[in-house]
Amino acid sequence: MGLALVIAALVGWWLHQRGELLPQLRLWAGVGAALIFGAKLLEGGKILPALLVAAAGYGWWRMQAAKPARLAADEAAALALLGLPRGADRDAIQLAWRSRMASAHPDAGGSADAVQRLTAARDLLLARR
Repeated sequence: MGLALVIAALVGWWLHQRGELLPQLRLWAGVGAALIFGAKLLEGGKILPALLVAAAGYGWWRMQAAKPARLAADEAAALALLGLPRGADRDAIQLAWRSRMASAHPDAGGSADAVQRLTAARDLLLARR
């Protein structure tokens, strides 16, 4: 049990250093719970329930791991729409949004749809900063 805690702490530290712990905390918490529960079932000789827990843990992993890919694609689209490089800060996002809004606004010959897309892109990027 002590070795498992040391390993979990090292994996947590490693993920934190890479900046992946907090965005994927739900993923790692679910997988960790499945591992602990499955290990306890195996320890008691309950192989079939342990296999079911392993299958549920794998399903959780696949379901949660797919979400960051969608979010990354959304962020890439928002950056492209605003003409920003990856890693742009809050000030750069606001500046790009203002400059794009100047031509996209309906008063300047743009459309309400363009304004809505630009604002959604800005909000998405600011929420992640």
